[in-house]
Amino acid sequence: MATKAFRYQPLEYDDSIRLLHLEPSLERDADLRGALHHATLSNCDYDLVEPYTALSYVWGNPAQKGVIHLGGRAVEITTNLDTALRDMREKDRLHRIWADALCIDQSNIPERNQQVSLMGRIYSTAHHTVIHLGNSTADVGRLFGSLQSQTRTTIQGKMAAGQIQSPTDVINLEIVREDLLARPWFRRVWVFQELVLSRDAWVQCGHSRTRWHHFCDALGVENVTKAMLLGALSVSNKSLSVTPRSGLLENMNMRRYDAFEAPLYSLLSCRRGIGATDARNIVFGHLGVVSDREKCDEFIKVDYGKDLRQVYIEAAWYFLNCSGLEELLYHAMDPSPVDCNPDIPSWCPRWSNPQTVWEPMYRKRRRFGGGDDTSYIVFKGCHQVLLSDPPLLAISGFQVAKIETTSVAFPTRIDEQGLTLARQILRGIDAEQLAPDDYGRALRAIPMSTDRDRQTQEAFAASFVAWSRQAMENNFKAGPEDVERVGEALLRYSQKPGDSPLGGKRLAITSAEDCVVVPPETKQGDVVVVLAHCYKHVIVRFKEAKWFDHLDGSVREALEHANKETCANGPICAFIRPAADDDGDDYDEGGHPGTQSKVFALH
Repeated sequence: MATKAFRYQPLEYDDSIRLLHLEPSLERDADLRGALHHATLSNCDYDLVEPYTALSYVWGNPAQKGVIHLGGRAVEITTNLDTALRDMREKDRLHRIWADALCIDQSNIPERNQQVSLMGRIYSTAHHTVIHLGNSTADVGRLFGSLQSQTRTTIQGKMAAGQIQSPTDVINLEIVREDLLARPWFRRVWVFQELVLSRDAWVQCGHSRTRWHHFCDALGVENVTKAMLLGALSVSNKSLSVTPRSGLLENMNMRRYDAFEAPLYSLLSCRRGIGATDARNIVFGHLGVVSDREKCDEFIKVDYGKDLRQVYIEAAWYFLNCSGLEELLYHAMDPSPVDCNPDIPSWCPRWSNPQTVWEPMYRKRRRFGGGDDTSYIVFKGCHQVLLSDPPLLAISGFQVAKIETTSVAFPTRIDEQGLTLARQILRGIDAEQLAPDDYGRALRAIPMSTDRDRQTQEAFAASFVAWSRQAMENNFKAGPEDVERVGEALLRYSQKPGDSPLGGKRLAITSAEDCVVVPPETKQGDVVVVLAHCYKHVIVRFKEAKWFDHLDGSVREALEHANKETCANGPICAFIRPAADDDGDDYDEGGHPGTQSKVFALH
């Protein structure tokens, strides 16, 4: 990144950019020299004589420095950029390059905002994009050289399907694939936008380079897609595949002609945890390519003057309006907000954290004694509002149960021998021979690392035995089949802890006489709620009432105003569908059985 000694000249026009004119050199180790020149994207788009190349790379460790001389002044750059420029430098001619760290004044926040908003046009206007993956190896050089030598192409200049022949006789393709796809570039947030909008992308390692589509054919499109955290997107969004052969990455430039469709909420969902030096870019870095940009602009504005908290709040409000409360909270709970930055509201997903797989223990079973919410609760009117200071998401809902006792959080990594006894006890579950005491023995047999965990598990095992006795005698709403389901989950855990729905979670017994799987942070006294338009139960922890007392009037006023604006047919209310009603046409007005509707202020 440029030092303070170098002064950038202000950009003059709305579509102005800077281009690095990199001077040639016969020696790779010679000093990097060049100059920054102003240009406009509108002029570059029609320039057939002196096009520019956009560079796509990973910034790398800012503490590791290289130097480029610009107009006679030494300017510090990262080692990664230094390496990329040396590899791209021509021996006998000037090379016009756009590289974000140099061509944008990173210390100028207004300019940074404006240039990031132009990023899509910058890559789509460049005649070529070079994806610099770092240094080459002997095998990578041989692979790229082999791909270049295969000159049989279609009329569009693309190798026909099946024509790519990797030189497997002289290299181990699997080793090369693992090496290349493990490089940091594939886990970088900006690469998707840079790829989708590039006219002609090339992959470069050292001085070796090959076309992007040849690279994908050689390493396998599915492997490349997975490395970029795009696998779920290409599977879930059928519009990403234009032809059976030409999928998401092969048709990346079709977005320029509105043939590519991917809303922001889909990209955030499948690419969470992607690498970004600045976590705000996990949101900003996708805006140039999304299909719902107008919707995004209603909630999100690229502004590096905002802190991460504000960007995540805006993204969460967008996500709520597009995907609904259930999807929002699903992502917000992973990882648990209990252990995350307290400045970010608990209902905001932390997109910089990778996602773990949640598998519900009960898929189509009654939960918390109330049935599947989609079948019997309907909310009418506006039931959710956002307050900005402090940021609160206020939602109508019902309290349905309290957590009475929990197990320990089942470890995902555990000594196989330590689970032998539990596995032996639970093998009789298929023959329906297990008694409540057997389940208690199995719970106690799971190895615990501390005395405190052993005490917690002992107390829960006793409660579980008592609960299972009552359930097996049909004294609870839960029945024998519910006990068996817990047993099946325990058996699966004893066989493969990491693949079990219990791995990393807790079991809990609730005041609604159910035994359920809950997040590991759940404590005794936490409350299970049903929220408007969220058809999965949510566990909340109440804050001291005095913290919210002064906000009560603001929340009520905001809800009343929202309903006057959006619900002309009357006040908000909730409807309960009678248990015998199958067609959904008749409703009884009221609340959750035995409860009263409330407004929950999530903070």
